[in-house]
Amino acid sequence: MSGDKVWTCDIADLAKATSGQVLSETHKSFSRVGTDSRASLAGKLFIPLKGENFDAHNFVAQAVENQAAVVMVSQWREEWKPLLAKASFVQVGDTLQALQALARFWRRKMGFKVLAITGSNGKTSTKEFAYTILKDHLSVYASKGSFNNHWGVPLSLLDAGPEHTHVIQEMGMNHSGEIWRLCQIAEPDVVVVTSVGRAHIGELGSQEAVAQAKEEIYSGAPHAVHIFNGDNEWTMRMQSRSQAKQLMFSAFKPAADVHFRAQRLTWEGLDIVGHIQGVKGHTWVHVLGRQNTINLMAASALAVAAGLTPEQIWKSLGTIHDSAWGRNQFLPLTNGAHVLFDAYNANPDSMTALLKNLYEMDATGRKFLIAGDMLELGSFGDKAHEEVGERAGAVGFEAVWYVGKNQEAFARGLRRSGSVPQYFHSLEPDPKISQQLLGLLRKDDVVAVKASRGVGLERAFENWPLKTPLGKKP
Repeated sequence: MSGDKVWTCDIADLAKATSGQVLSETHKSFSRVGTDSRASLAGKLFIPLKGENFDAHNFVAQAVENQAAVVMVSQWREEWKPLLAKASFVQVGDTLQALQALARFWRRKMGFKVLAITGSNGKTSTKEFAYTILKDHLSVYASKGSFNNHWGVPLSLLDAGPEHTHVIQEMGMNHSGEIWRLCQIAEPDVVVVTSVGRAHIGELGSQEAVAQAKEEIYSGAPHAVHIFNGDNEWTMRMQSRSQAKQLMFSAFKPAADVHFRAQRLTWEGLDIVGHIQGVKGHTWVHVLGRQNTINLMAASALAVAAGLTPEQIWKSLGTIHDSAWGRNQFLPLTNGAHVLFDAYNANPDSMTALLKNLYEMDATGRKFLIAGDMLELGSFGDKAHEEVGERAGAVGFEAVWYVGKNQEAFARGLRRSGSVPQYFHSLEPDPKISQQLLGLLRKDDVVAVKASRGVGLERAFENWPLKTPLGKKP
């Protein structure tokens, strides 16, 4: 690989990193990596990945037509023979494993520091907050969207360039062993579990199993700086087992390295006070919800581990804004009401956090709720939806619309805690109910919208007159 500031890789390095065989060497090098044959691949390496229902090897010709300089394949087809004069070909045993090996090779060659984040809630928010804090002081790259799995992590690492000194990498999981594997690819220098909750409990079977899977970020990176949430019982058990250099954040333990308290919350943000390694501070942060105090502390602890001073961190905290699609977007309507769109994802803990915020929030207008199914809960789903319905009934909503298959359990909980003036339900977002609910809204009313991403709950208000565009879906 070149040592300058241009992202380039030689064919010989590619073959060595992936244990591949060079079939043709039309181009000696490539610049960056692509997996979509439909996009421009000028000068890039095209890696055709396989899924349960697709095999991108079927689109190799299209990739070469779109100017891929190099193609890496796990099989050879005679139909590709005419393409050898247009692109270099390297054959490997498995393209996904080769992608992962190339990412590890690139990460080692570039030598940037990797800050890795996992947790049941707050991964993406913590990543975005940390990026905002770090970007004014370091050359930093943050993984895009939710590129946090077995193919997303290596693609993110390969997106980072020689100009970057730090990479902030989100790591997700559905099953045990996944995060450990991601650590073998990314080899992080700093790791944090934001929290352990009930996300993915349906796949793993218990909260203890969820915690064990999350702890892999520590066991998989034993020489990294380990950052711990001092307010979560599961992460504190992990802390007691860690032999690494440690940092701690906590809202309840003033002796922690980072200690914040949200002394006031409004629709505009959080009034934060506390200290960072003994340096006291007070700032207004433009993010919605008390639960974001955890994410702000985690991001600040990552910044400490990256070498920023407490003074630099305090100054940058005030520049943070919620901006990610579907995460606490506060969207004004032309009639003076607002939509609080927080339906990028949902689990019992994040749903409860939203309802607590709505209960605590002083509001001039009335409160409405559009809720939907929380997925991946398995046999725990019925009880979890009933619990959320009971909490929703205590908030004092003017009307509630539930979208999804779990409406009976949700309604049971709602009835147990008290009734709401109006209750709607549908299996899918219904345009008629959407317009009926819109007709109820007045100036200063707020409609909270939350469900798992698979529900597509943005469709519940897609025809409402928003002043601010919702933005592009991730």
